Amino acid sequence: MHQYRPAFARAGGRGHRAVRLAAAGLLLIAAGAAAACGGKGGDSTASPTAAAAATAADLVPDLSGEGFRLEASGKLPALTPEQDAFIAIFAGSKPGVSSVRIEVNLLPAADAAKAQFAAIADALRNPPPDLFGPGTVQTDGQPVYEADEARSYVTAKPDAQGNLVYSDAYRMGRAIVIVYTLGNDPAAAKAARELVAKEIDRRAPR
Repeated sequence: MHQYRPAFARAGGRGHRAVRLAAAGLLLIAAGAAAACGGKGGDSTASPTAAAAATAADLVPDLSGEGFRLEASGKLPALTPEQDAFIAIFAGSKPGVSSVRIEVNLLPAADAAKAQFAAIADALRNPPPDLFGPGTVQTDGQPVYEADEARSYVTAKPDAQGNLVYSDAYRMGRAIVIVYTLGNDPAAAKAARELVAKEIDRRAPR
């Protein structure tokens, strides 16, 4: 399957290691779209939020007040005209978390997102070799936030700097969100993961 490598709009400075990771979001979304065409029933119990985001870019939280600096962001090519995809990469300025990468795919309806989520999350379990580097193995992780649906993974071994990559896939109403958190402090990484998920879910359109 073809893997997209979109050009990012740099926000200044040299790109962090996360910028060099392959853009797997659309690959995973494509896998979900191919495996799931349809599906029934959105979340009838979910109620719209007054500040619901209108675009995928609107769902990316401002992390500048939490010790992160925006390094790159940009719109991703959507699979269909009805879908809206966006990516943002933040570098951490505090010890413990090196970067956070957020990929948002906003679909036209919650049932469409629900139909795609399982396949996307399954694909994330075994990502392409160039996502985290050759020989990298993902293991099942513990979701840190209760969304409409959630799946989490973590790299089995740390890199030379002691960093692990925590991969969190969420369905939040009409949005499918993948958050990659790179860090060497599990507690700090967990706090960042929870913060990002909470801020996105707060504005996710249902």
